[in-house]
Amino acid sequence: MFKKDTMLNGIIIALIVMIFGYFGLKYLNIWISGYFFDRPPIFRESTVEVISIFLNVFPFRYFMLKANREYTGRGILLVTFVFGLYYFFHYLQ
Repeated sequence: MFKKDTMLNGIIIALIVMIFGYFGLKYLNIWISGYFFDRPPIFRESTVEVISIFLNVFPFRYFMLKANREYTGRGILLVTFVFGLYYFFHYLQ
């Protein structure tokens, strides 16, 4: 499925990276701050969200430069912009 150069593949890849990145960072943040420092989480929820949006830079760079799959990269960029706009409109009120 991921061998074709389609925007749908980019959208799926971007969503997977963001979801796993978000939950991974969220629970790592809670675990490290609770286990090692015995205090509330270090990063706020908004910080974890913006880092998970930023994680799409790595697959975007790979698919645009290394794999030469332009439409897959465009799908990743589309999801990144949509969630970036959501983040700014949600948190900058």
